[in-house]
Amino acid sequence: MTSTKQLIDTFQSQLPSCYAERAFSIEAQLRAGALYPNLGGKKIRSCPTYIRFKLGRGFRFVWRVAPNGLYPKAITTRQGFERIIKQIRKASY
Repeated sequence: MTSTKQLIDTFQSQLPSCYAERAFSIEAQLRAGALYPNLGGKKIRSCPTYIRFKLGRGFRFVWRVAPNGLYPKAITTRQGFERIIKQIRKASY
């Protein structure tokens, strides 16, 4: 499983620090037992076992819903979000 820190490191300097702080905040609240809709999370219709959070105007944080909890999957740009979803769908078939 990838961690939020690893996902943020893949963006290096492209991800503003305020979005990184929001990602860590979402992770901490989910680990503490908060419900994802209360944090702004939405189920992805084409992949119902995944949830997306908006980190800001241009970035999305994707989480996987597993039987034993939620796990971070990807941080992507708004423009790259569809590409990530296509990769997830292709890998699940």
